[in-house]
Amino acid sequence: MSILGKNSFLSTCLLLISAATGMGILTLPWAFLQTGLILGLIILVYWSILCGSTIYILIMAGIHYNVGTITELLYHSITGEIKIPHTEVIIPLNPPKMKTRREKIAEQIVVICDMAILIDCLFMIPCLLIFLSDFVVPLTKLVQTELPLLAQRNPGLKDSKIAHIFYYIFMFISKFFTERYRCVIFFCIIVFFLCLPNDFTAVRFASFLSVISTVSTSLIITYRYLGSSQPPQCDGTTIRNINPHYCSKGNTKLFNIDTTNGFWGLCSISNIVLFSYFCHLVLLPITKNIRDFSSLKIKGIVVVFALVIASVNSTVGMTGYAIFKENTLPNVINNFLYNDPLVVCARIYLTLALTVTICMETLPLSNSVASLIIRTYKVIKRKVNQTFVQTNIEIEDKLKLDGTNALGKSHSHEDDLFSTAGISTNASTIQLGNVKSHLSWQQPTNIENSNTDQYKDCCKLKKFCCNVPRKFSARHYLHAFNLIMVLTFAGILAVSFSSVAKLIQVTGGTLDGIFVLLIPAWVYYSTFFYKNNKIFGGILIALYIFHFCIASISGIMALFINLEG
Repeated sequence: MSILGKNSFLSTCLLLISAATGMGILTLPWAFLQTGLILGLIILVYWSILCGSTIYILIMAGIHYNVGTITELLYHSITGEIKIPHTEVIIPLNPPKMKTRREKIAEQIVVICDMAILIDCLFMIPCLLIFLSDFVVPLTKLVQTELPLLAQRNPGLKDSKIAHIFYYIFMFISKFFTERYRCVIFFCIIVFFLCLPNDFTAVRFASFLSVISTVSTSLIITYRYLGSSQPPQCDGTTIRNINPHYCSKGNTKLFNIDTTNGFWGLCSISNIVLFSYFCHLVLLPITKNIRDFSSLKIKGIVVVFALVIASVNSTVGMTGYAIFKENTLPNVINNFLYNDPLVVCARIYLTLALTVTICMETLPLSNSVASLIIRTYKVIKRKVNQTFVQTNIEIEDKLKLDGTNALGKSHSHEDDLFSTAGISTNASTIQLGNVKSHLSWQQPTNIENSNTDQYKDCCKLKKFCCNVPRKFSARHYLHAFNLIMVLTFAGILAVSFSSVAKLIQVTGGTLDGIFVLLIPAWVYYSTFFYKNNKIFGGILIALYIFHFCIASISGIMALFINLEG
């Protein structure tokens, strides 16, 4: 197995890490403010182990059931059947009247899961777009301020035509991205082209940039903590023109659970960590590339993922809180100076990271929308066909009944005529039946042959005709249409709303908790519980369910409690 190949060990690790990094790490310093340094570190290590176990469970279950999406995993974990290749979950193997109780329950759960993915991603994509615009707009304002100063400091640039060209190009770009809606439109277009192939190949290189950007951001914040230039104390008298939030207040606490607010902080940090570790929608699509991996290699992927994410999260959370203490904002980048060169680099890095994260959220959302549309279409088509078949059966039964009555009368008349000659009419009726059956079998064959001949004639006239259905199927067009709808809706929400801080906790505790905790608990129980130690499995499932309940309650409470209070 190659280390640096397209579907290699390292590329898989990078893809998972990029899916779980981005906006979540910027909220972790505020989470440490709620818990304190030592307690926050303990919680992060605990959650890295817990989320790492759910990742391993989902990967192994995806390989066991031979599935590629989380909805397929739910369906086959309920029915207990391994998926046959090149089949869809939404098409049952048995006729509608022969479906088992498990299959009926599985189909309903799949619909609920698709709706949960739909709601989760519909709320998360606007959040990411808002954060992207918050990063880009200050950068453009900084460019507009620094470019004229650069020209004044270097008078020789005025005589250079190349310098003039670059000056106008950068100034035009900076003025274009000054407005938020322009940033949102631009990133929606970028995400559309990255997600158009409907696989993760297009974002693999971007995922590498995302990992580098996230690690660089943690190093920049750590360097600012260890550096000599520390922010001043917030004394209430000095207001800095560049950024009034660039100051520290109070002392650093190791434990912060002495009050009710401290307990609330303990509950709320789990939602933020859930949001930081959320890559579970990406796990199953990549299992098709690691089916030949041994369990040891898969454990290695999970361990590398957990170690890197825990290290980055702990570094950003602890150093960010240690720098600004009680003045730490939910987005720690907003605490730093706007014209700090390293912070400018961090904004650029995080822009790349969040672009990849949007792609990771958009692909499962588009697939869920497509699944819902196809399922609805097939249900309607099946009902129409059933109605049509039922009508034909009723008409045929009526015709048979009328034909039987008429035939009975003719038989009685023919028997009277030919009784003296000893001739029976049964042979003629049997022969007629054979002719009808022969015609009924021949007619579809003739139609099929005619369609095949037309297709061959088409290929003779246009050589590329035969390849078009393989490259551009209805599913590809449906995927492109879904991307347009999803990104348009997300862009409208991102332009309409400005604050997403509470939404992070609500979605992290409720919707993300379903995929990170609740679904792995069920998958482990239905697939691996009876094959392993039942005591260990029972404790693990109980922990998943307990944390999901706590996260859901704290997520709902976030709607009624001041986030920064």
